Formats: sequence, structure tokens, C-alpha cells
Amino acid sequence: MAFYQLDPEVTPQAIDMDAEVVEQLSQTFRTAVEEQQFFAGAQLAVFRKGKKVLDLGGGVARLSDDTPVQPETMFTLYSSTKGLAALCMHMLHDRGIFQYDDRIAQYWPEFAQNGKETATITHMLGHRIGNTLGPDWLTHQRWGDRAQCAKAMEEMTPRWTPGEANGYHPLNYGFMLNELMVRLDGRDCGEFFREEVAQPLDLDSLFIGLPESEEDRVACVYEAPLDHGSLSAAAQAMGITPDEEYFAFQQSLNFDEDLDPATLAYPELQNIFNRPETHRIVLPAGGGIGSARDIAKFYAMVSLGAQWEGKPYLSKETLAFAITPTNKPGDIDRSLRLPIIYGQGWMLGHLAQGATLRTFGHPGKGGQVCLADLDRQLSIAFLNTGQQDYLGFFQFSNTLVELALAACR
Repeated sequence: MAFYQLDPEVTPQAIDMDAEVVEQLSQTFRTAVEEQQFFAGAQLAVFRKGKKVLDLGGGVARLSDDTPVQPETMFTLYSSTKGLAALCMHMLHDRGIFQYDDRIAQYWPEFAQNGKETATITHMLGHRIGNTLGPDWLTHQRWGDRAQCAKAMEEMTPRWTPGEANGYHPLNYGFMLNELMVRLDGRDCGEFFREEVAQPLDLDSLFIGLPESEEDRVACVYEAPLDHGSLSAAAQAMGITPDEEYFAFQQSLNFDEDLDPATLAYPELQNIFNRPETHRIVLPAGGGIGSARDIAKFYAMVSLGAQWEGKPYLSKETLAFAITPTNKPGDIDRSLRLPIIYGQGWMLGHLAQGATLRTFGHPGKGGQVCLADLDRQLSIAFLNTGQQDYLGFFQFSNTLVELALAACR
């Protein structure tokens, strides 16, 4: 099985990491690539104190023609995109363009409908508005139409009073955030991210809205339609009660059942998130495309207090606010039925041993892991083609995070 490991910028010892544990982390990943039990292809990158210590990958990026995962390969980030979008909003706040408790309708008057009149920007970033799923007519064919996405968000009636509770907004988080960014700044989230974050950090493999010229670098995703039995068994093992509405949404998200696979250039195109036209849409909630190396570098900047090489991306006060919990430990998310702790756009904590609420970032559908740890000045990014064996994958990805945290002295 194809595998690569690029040279690190520094040795583990130079950044106070245990070389043996770093090697164990590398070998754990390599074994998973070789066994092909959890994914077809993947990348893993780790930074500490702003220096890259691991950069490896392997497996297959496209099964239909055996394209291997290479250093320049990029993956669909799914909801890990939300962590990138969050930084963009916080940067606008630091520029004095809005206050967190401002009502969304102050900048987007049409949003003040059907019980959303009091919804604030803080409610949006913390998944507290109640615009969780739907409407049904906002299908993938309309995701690229900003006006239609905005209209859908305006017309929705929230499931609860904004601010009352947290409940994950899988795609609507991004539709709301993107429209608000355009009204605040004039640029959509993809353009802002490219100009204000990716270019200054020299990230040439991280996009919210992929240029057509980069399409050949994108790995396919292979998460099959969710099997209710296996997912429920995995959920039960993790102490989770699945939400049926959210399960139905996830089951319908990837696949276009109206397409005849025989008409496609390659079979992977039946999955909506493998299509070039989807990749080009600015979807701040789930459409990002990137490499593990670049998203780990992004979070390396965050782990250094949101600054890089003397350039501040966030003030200390804004970063502190961004990772202040918006709910209490043990609160059950009304969409996911999970005890998630939300900050402002980032999820706080991790189930891996050694993680704290200052270990934060955003996971993605299919098993993407993207984290910063402020106390360790550590970042880790694991991207893959889609999880198989849900419970086994969950345990494997937790092990990656535990080893990265444990390696820090």
C-alpha cells in the first residue's frame, strides 16, 4: 500500500516531544493505512510550537483508478470547515465591525422573521438559534445560489427560542454565517479566508470554495449510506442516543439517488461531495477542501495564541472569548444528542485522554480530526476518505489524539 512520510522541520526533541511516542503515533497511522480497515486513504500532520514534526499519508485517494494519496492530495473537510469560518468571524469582530451580542437582524433585516428577531451573532456561532435542519427545498442544487440560501434561512422558524439551548446546525450554520459576512465585510467567507488567512499563512492547500485549477488534487469520499443498525450499535457503545431526524439528514446528505451511475465519468461522482461543482461552492459549514499539513498549520497558528511570525490574527481577548463555553458540561446537544461543549464556532474538549477545554477545533463528517491545544502549543490534523467500521474508527482516531497529546513534555 502506497505510503509517504515527509521530513519534519525539527526533531521531536527540539520541541520537547517524546521521540518514541511520536514514532508510535506514526506507526499507528501507518498500520491503519496498510490494513485498510478504517479508511481507503488518509493524511496526518502534527505541529508543536509552530514547527512541523509529522507529515505523512497513504492509501488510495480514488478507488476507481487506484490514485494514491500523495503529499499534494487534499480532502473534503466537511464540518471541519466550520473551524476555519469561525476564525474569519472573530477577525471581523477584532476589527470592530460587530459586537457578539448584536442581533443578526441589525445587519440582515430580512432575518427577523418567525421567531428569529432576537437571535444574536453569539447565538449563531454557538449553534443556539434553532435553525438546525432544512428547509427541504434547499437541496444541493441550490447551495451555490447565495440569495436562495439566505431566503431559506430568513423563512425558517427555529425549533426553540434563540439562546435557549445548543443544537448543532450542520449546514445552516454556514448559510447564515456566509450571508452575514457578505453584509458585514462585502466578501463571502471563501474570499475572506483566502485573502486574510490562507495567503498570509502560505496555505496553498486549504480552501473554502475550491478553484477549478486544483480539482485534480482532491481525494474522493467513500462513506457509504449510513447503516442504522451498525451506527446505533456504535452509538450505544459510546453512550449516545441517536437523533432520528439528524440520522435521516446524514443519510440523505451525500448521495443523489436520481442519478444513473452509468452516465458518470467515474462512479464516485454519485456522491454529491465528490463533484467539482460542489467543491467550487462556498460552503462554510461543510465544503472546505484541504490537506492535513495546511489545516494543522492553521491550528498551529491558533495554538500559539492566534498569531504567526509576529502577525496577530486575533487579540488575546477575542481568542479567550471564542473558547469560553456557551453551555454547561453534560448538556446534551438537541440535534446530535451528544454532550458537546461549544465555544464560539469551535467545539471545546475531546474524548481523548489528556484533552481539556483548551483542546479545541472542529471535527468533520467521515472522521476528520482538526485540533489545537493552547497549553501544549500543539496542533493535529487527520483527514481521510471516509470512515468505515464506526466504533473501530472512533477508537483509532481517539488513539491518534491521545498519542499526540501524550508526546508533549
